[in-house]
Amino acid sequence: MLSILRWGGVIALTFYTSLLYRSIPLALAGYVQIVLLVAAGLFLLYRMRTFSGRMHIPVSVAECGHDLTVRFVVENKSFLPCPKFRICLEQGSYFLINRRRKWISGGMALAGENSYDYSIRFQNYGSYRLRLVKIRIYDFTGLFYLNQTVNSCGSVQIFPEIQETGVHLTEAVRNFCGEADVYDDFRPGHDSSELYGFRPFCKGDRIQGIHWKLSARMDELLVKEVSMPKACPVVFLLDYRPAGQRDEKKVNVYLALLAGISFSMMDAGCPHYVSWYSGRMRDVVRVRVDDEESLYLFLGCYLEETFQDTGRNLPEAYREKYRGEYCLHTLLLNESLELRKNRDKIAEFNRKDWKEQLRGLELVL
Repeated sequence: MLSILRWGGVIALTFYTSLLYRSIPLALAGYVQIVLLVAAGLFLLYRMRTFSGRMHIPVSVAECGHDLTVRFVVENKSFLPCPKFRICLEQGSYFLINRRRKWISGGMALAGENSYDYSIRFQNYGSYRLRLVKIRIYDFTGLFYLNQTVNSCGSVQIFPEIQETGVHLTEAVRNFCGEADVYDDFRPGHDSSELYGFRPFCKGDRIQGIHWKLSARMDELLVKEVSMPKACPVVFLLDYRPAGQRDEKKVNVYLALLAGISFSMMDAGCPHYVSWYSGRMRDVVRVRVDDEESLYLFLGCYLEETFQDTGRNLPEAYREKYRGEYCLHTLLLNESLELRKNRDKIAEFNRKDWKEQLRGLELVL
């Protein structure tokens, strides 16, 4: 639209000059410009009705510092080719709370569907929202254009780099008993609601535990063994409440630390809850982590969070919501990169050599 207004100013200047100098060629040039403007306007209006676009992200997970392919598909329903168009792509990050727009040249679009691949490189961890905002359609001269509003969205997650730390589990953590919906596949326990297996009757076993029907079938006394709930002895609290503008480097370190600590506990065989205050849910939420699938489920949920400082104490809010539950240890990582265990600070990381600090840390649980 701005180019059309500028061209209208050029036409007015041409006619003014022709009147000033009484020049017939300049007046004819002004009429030619009017015809060109009308033809371009009609062409663009027609093109707006026959042109559409969308965005597709083939792989929604990428590594930091590596290229990710974004595919743009534009459909030209007319038999006339579109000589030139441009795409406005908006990129937003949940953690860094920023939005950036970039115009991408698309070239010529022939009749039918046209696909264009574009590579984007992300330099920070987090969850990114990509949105195709506008398509700028040009006329046959390339001088005039109109913007078509589009709302095609996609998301990309850049998971943090996993750095391991030493984790030593005590017998109290290994043999922790509590309520849980997950049961141990290798050890019997005390939860009568879930059956673990059967074994031969031994001296000292209760008669009530004999499975009489199976014993009669097998011609041997067999005793039912109940399951052992795999309770979480550790709660990992993520107290992220940044104030003001967020430092990209510090956010990267924070995300890598929480991912490395949670992975190390999981790898050592310590199931744990990861909990934080959700800005979307406006409440304390938690995710159980005891394998790689649940680890990446937690990371995927956390990277899409929005955060706000509610003034509430996270450990107190957690105990208030999950009252009645008992855990042996509470770990807390805050935005200052401090790691606390049961309110005692055990490590304070810095942005330069946090990898060496994490590798040298021995977490005794």
